[in-house]
Amino acid sequence: MAEVAGYGGSISFTNLTAGAKGWTVDYTGDPLETTDFADAGVRTYIAGLTGWTATVSANWDAANTAVPGNSATLTLTADTGDTYAGTAIMTGLSASVSVDGVNQVNYSFQGSGTLTITL
Repeated sequence: MAEVAGYGGSISFTNLTAGAKGWTVDYTGDPLETTDFADAGVRTYIAGLTGWTATVSANWDAANTAVPGNSATLTLTADTGDTYAGTAIMTGLSASVSVDGVNQVNYSFQGSGTLTITL
Protein backbone atom coordinates (compact mmCIF):
# COMPACT_ATOMS: atom_id res chain seq x y z
CA MET A 1 0.00 0.00 0.00
CA ALA A 2 1.31 3.43 -0.87
CA GLU A 3 1.31 6.20 1.68
CA VAL A 4 -0.72 9.32 0.90
CA ALA A 5 0.18 12.92 1.74
CA GLY A 6 -2.52 14.80 3.62
CA TYR A 7 -2.15 18.22 2.03
CA GLY A 8 -5.00 17.71 -0.45
CA GLY A 9 -7.72 16.98 2.10
CA SER A 10 -10.73 19.18 2.72
CA ILE A 11 -13.82 19.64 4.87
CA SER A 12 -17.28 20.98 4.17
CA PHE A 13 -19.81 22.16 6.79
CA THR A 14 -22.14 25.15 6.53
CA ASN A 15 -20.26 28.32 7.55
CA LEU A 16 -17.03 26.43 8.25
CA THR A 17 -14.43 25.86 5.54
CA ALA A 18 -11.77 28.56 5.76
CA GLY A 19 -8.36 27.67 7.17
CA ALA A 20 -9.08 23.97 7.78
CA LYS A 21 -5.87 22.00 8.03
CA GLY A 22 -6.72 18.66 9.58
CA TRP A 23 -9.56 16.34 10.50
CA THR A 24 -10.25 13.11 12.33
CA VAL A 25 -13.27 10.81 12.21
CA ASP A 26 -14.01 8.05 14.73
CA TYR A 27 -16.62 5.46 13.68
CA THR A 28 -17.55 2.87 16.30
CA GLY A 29 -19.93 -0.04 16.76
CA ASP A 30 -21.21 -1.51 20.02
CA PRO A 31 -20.97 -5.27 20.53
CA LEU A 32 -23.98 -6.71 22.38
CA GLU A 33 -23.28 -9.80 24.45
CA THR A 34 -25.54 -12.80 23.75
CA THR A 35 -23.71 -15.43 25.82
CA ASP A 36 -25.94 -18.13 27.31
CA PHE A 37 -25.42 -21.53 28.95
CA ALA A 38 -25.19 -23.28 25.57
CA ASP A 39 -22.04 -21.25 24.70
CA ALA A 40 -19.99 -23.39 27.14
CA GLY A 41 -18.12 -20.51 28.76
CA VAL A 42 -17.23 -18.65 25.53
CA ARG A 43 -18.65 -15.16 25.12
CA THR A 44 -20.71 -14.48 21.98
CA TYR A 45 -21.79 -11.15 20.51
CA ILE A 46 -23.98 -9.53 17.88
CA ALA A 47 -23.58 -6.12 16.32
CA GLY A 48 -25.38 -3.28 18.08
CA LEU A 49 -25.59 0.46 17.55
CA THR A 50 -23.02 2.36 15.51
CA GLY A 51 -22.05 6.00 15.82
CA TRP A 52 -19.43 8.50 14.85
CA THR A 53 -17.71 11.69 15.95
CA ALA A 54 -15.30 14.01 14.17
CA THR A 55 -12.91 16.84 14.89
CA VAL A 56 -11.57 19.54 12.59
CA SER A 57 -8.51 21.70 13.28
CA ALA A 58 -8.12 25.04 11.53
CA ASN A 59 -6.28 28.31 11.50
CA TRP A 60 -8.66 30.91 12.92
CA ASP A 61 -10.51 32.73 10.13
CA ALA A 62 -13.34 35.26 10.53
CA ALA A 63 -15.11 33.64 7.55
CA ASN A 64 -15.95 30.66 9.80
CA THR A 65 -19.18 31.53 11.62
CA ALA A 66 -20.43 28.04 12.59
CA VAL A 67 -21.03 27.61 16.33
CA PRO A 68 -21.89 24.72 18.66
CA GLY A 69 -25.48 23.63 18.14
CA ASN A 70 -25.35 24.08 14.34
CA SER A 71 -26.38 21.00 12.37
CA ALA A 72 -25.48 20.36 8.73
CA THR A 73 -23.90 17.81 6.42
CA LEU A 74 -20.24 17.35 7.32
CA THR A 75 -18.05 16.02 4.51
CA LEU A 76 -14.43 15.07 5.20
CA THR A 77 -12.33 14.34 2.13
CA ALA A 78 -8.84 12.82 1.99
CA ASP A 79 -6.27 13.65 -0.69
CA THR A 80 -7.17 10.35 -2.39
CA GLY A 81 -10.78 11.50 -2.85
CA ASP A 82 -12.08 9.13 -0.17
CA THR A 83 -14.95 10.80 1.71
CA TYR A 84 -16.72 10.42 5.04
CA ALA A 85 -20.04 12.25 5.11
CA GLY A 86 -23.16 12.55 7.20
CA THR A 87 -25.32 14.89 9.23
CA ALA A 88 -23.44 16.23 12.24
CA ILE A 89 -24.08 18.60 15.12
CA MET A 90 -21.20 20.86 16.14
CA THR A 91 -20.68 20.13 19.85
CA GLY A 92 -17.62 22.21 20.62
CA LEU A 93 -15.34 25.03 19.57
CA SER A 94 -11.97 25.47 21.23
CA ALA A 95 -9.83 28.48 20.27
CA SER A 96 -6.21 29.18 21.17
CA VAL A 97 -4.17 32.32 20.70
CA SER A 98 -0.39 32.59 20.93
CA VAL A 99 1.80 35.68 20.77
CA ASP A 100 4.26 33.82 18.54
CA GLY A 101 1.95 31.75 16.37
CA VAL A 102 -1.15 31.57 14.22
CA ASN A 103 -4.47 31.61 16.08
CA GLN A 104 -5.96 28.10 16.06
CA VAL A 105 -9.43 26.64 16.53
CA ASN A 106 -10.65 23.06 16.94
CA TYR A 107 -14.22 22.03 16.20
CA SER A 108 -15.95 18.90 17.57
CA PHE A 109 -18.90 17.13 15.95
CA GLN A 110 -21.37 14.41 16.89
CA GLY A 111 -22.68 12.42 13.95
CA SER A 112 -26.44 11.91 13.77
CA GLY A 113 -27.43 8.99 11.58
CA THR A 114 -25.44 7.09 9.00
CA LEU A 115 -21.82 7.89 8.14
CA THR A 116 -21.43 7.35 4.39
CA ILE A 117 -17.93 6.20 3.45
CA THR A 118 -16.87 6.43 -0.19
CA LEU A 119 -13.50 4.85 -0.92
